[in-house]
Amino acid sequence: MLLMDTAASEFLFLGDFFDTQGDHKLFGAVFGSTTQFFLDSLETFLAGCWDSVGLLLMIRIVEFYRKSMQRRQVSCLDSYLDALQLQLWPRLRSVLDANIESLHTAAQQGEPVPANNLGHLVTRRYAELAASLHALCSADSGGLVDTLQHPLHLMQTEVCHLLESMAKKIDGVDNGLIFLVNNYDLVLTIFHERHLQRNATTRFEELLRDQVHLFVESQLMRHFPDLVSFVKVTEPLVAAIDESSARAQGQQQGVPARVNVVKMEQVVRSFARGWRQETEKIHSFVMTSFHNFSNGNEILKQALTQLLLYYTRFHTIICKCFPQQPPFQSELVSKSTILMEIKQYSKGF
Repeated sequence: MLLMDTAASEFLFLGDFFDTQGDHKLFGAVFGSTTQFFLDSLETFLAGCWDSVGLLLMIRIVEFYRKSMQRRQVSCLDSYLDALQLQLWPRLRSVLDANIESLHTAAQQGEPVPANNLGHLVTRRYAELAASLHALCSADSGGLVDTLQHPLHLMQTEVCHLLESMAKKIDGVDNGLIFLVNNYDLVLTIFHERHLQRNATTRFEELLRDQVHLFVESQLMRHFPDLVSFVKVTEPLVAAIDESSARAQGQQQGVPARVNVVKMEQVVRSFARGWRQETEKIHSFVMTSFHNFSNGNEILKQALTQLLLYYTRFHTIICKCFPQQPPFQSELVSKSTILMEIKQYSKGF
């Protein structure tokens, strides 16, 4: 700022006193050694600089003062500002490329197995760095968004590959899913704290949503395997049956071929016998697995909602097979009972 003010004042004075008519030669004779000193000093500093945030800040500052000089209609420092950017941009790209390469190398060589399923140190470092770079590439930063979009995308891709490779080394499918959910959630937590734009968070929101879905399905398959398997196998067999017309025809149509009624009864009885205990196990496991309480609460709600959905689909299959009333009607748990249980868990939060 001192340089800008001094240079602008001197340039205007030279123009008035010596009638230079906008010629920069005299200004260059006065300020040339000063600006060259700054350029040489910056070149020496950049040789050992690995601070991408600091570099991007300097680029933003240079652009800010370029616009400031344009508003003053003083162009004497244009060549100096251009020279600054020609030093800063290549170094920034070099540092970002090194960050990307380090993530790629770590994924290829293999990081040690994570000590726990919580947010990894690499994830936090990436999220803090990426959030700062995204924030400095805001909408009012001119062409910075387009220029840095590619390296930021590559960095995001490499950190996702690294997390996936670490997750595969963790014993147990559920533990790997929990690791990914916690790390994607950590990135999003930091991104949301910085109020980043939608384009910065979309990919991690999609990844988190996908992993949560896999975790929910895994939990339901672990605690309600008979219910989930029966629904998936039998649903296509009765898909062509219209429930309303089947009810109108009564028992005349009979149970569709290949539908295992014996297995259906077993599912009804096993579910009625243990669904509350298994639901409590899911609750306990979810609440101790995710470091973000809000995220864990949301995952539990999704798991219980998906359980209700599976049971509703199971009810639909029964109604299509037994339009009037199944012989095991008294043993069926009502959907309203399950819904009440889900509401009780919700009240606990």
